Amino acid sequence: MVNGNLHVDDHVGELLSGFVDGELTQQQRQLVSLHCNGCAECMEKLLELRELRERISKANLSEVGEDKWREAMDDSTVKTSRNIGWLMFIAGLLAIVGIGVFVFLFDDSISVAVKLIMIAIYGGLATLLFSVLRQRLIERKTDKYKDVEI
Repeated sequence: MVNGNLHVDDHVGELLSGFVDGELTQQQRQLVSLHCNGCAECMEKLLELRELRERISKANLSEVGEDKWREAMDDSTVKTSRNIGWLMFIAGLLAIVGIGVFVFLFDDSISVAVKLIMIAIYGGLATLLFSVLRQRLIERKTDKYKDVEI
């Protein structure tokens, strides 16, 4: 390489994937095209990459269609088990946090100043989290993109 540009004698192997995916600049595309016209090795690699990309794009990776997948995920049993899972997770998390707060507050080896600083930090974080959640719930009612499927 000279000044970041490939000589015509150099192979363009590292640019071939970007060429197939359409991610190169016009100058890079022209360089790859010119080089592949005169280099059988790079042309063969380019054709292999194009064939691989075509086979992958035609591959049916899932036997279940997107509609059936969405239907399965919206099933009442799935929703119920998901909700129970979330409730158990939140209950366990609250129990751990409650025990931690209790031990922290009633531990005599920690000074009152450190306790107040920690309460201020975590209280501030909790207040910020609550305000963000509250704002999202308020905006959710008028969010024009909430029913958009990706």
